[in-house]
Amino acid sequence: GNAVRVHEAEGDYWYFAAPFCRTRVKATWPAVNDPASYEAWSWDGEKYAWSRERAPTTQQAEEELIRVGKLPPAAARYRVADAATGESISIHGGAIEWNEFRKKWVLIASQAGGKSAPSYLGEIWYAEADSVTGPWRKAVKIASHPHYTFYNPRHHAFFDEDGGRRIYFEGTYTQTFSGNPVATPRYEYNQLMYRLDLADPRFD
Repeated sequence: GNAVRVHEAEGDYWYFAAPFCRTRVKATWPAVNDPASYEAWSWDGEKYAWSRERAPTTQQAEEELIRVGKLPPAAARYRVADAATGESISIHGGAIEWNEFRKKWVLIASQAGGKSAPSYLGEIWYAEADSVTGPWRKAVKIASHPHYTFYNPRHHAFFDEDGGRRIYFEGTYTQTFSGNPVATPRYEYNQLMYRLDLADPRFD
């Protein structure tokens, strides 16, 4: 996944967004090279906690735990929904970064499928959370690629402008997985970059 460095009270960590930050390791060379040092963010039956024994809890696993009554909906971290319609969003891939302008952790992510989606892997969403681990709730669609694919979006925080008000993200634009028999000339499997203004009132 996409890595982001996080400053914790007990030291610096590398968190890995795949698409949510469900894995971390101390930001030291010995720890990064030691598989036993990695921790997973997972539901232990009572709460979310870091563990070196359990596997990370995914968005799909979380929904199943809620369905069978083993996780209260209020404790969920990944129940992402369209801010306009309330429709649930299955997240495929993304990146998480701190944004100084919004004073939030921000997620730029692609959607997998969806009944009303005009593409299988081409819809891109923006969401915010107070913690790098969520909870992630309301999302706003920021880009659409009907009948085309735009996957693995990455927010490049080093391009942020005006204190984080304007941010840049890119992703892979391709005919693959789209079902579209026609590829965009000269753009097949290219990286496309977008600029996003976070002062837009639709994010409030």
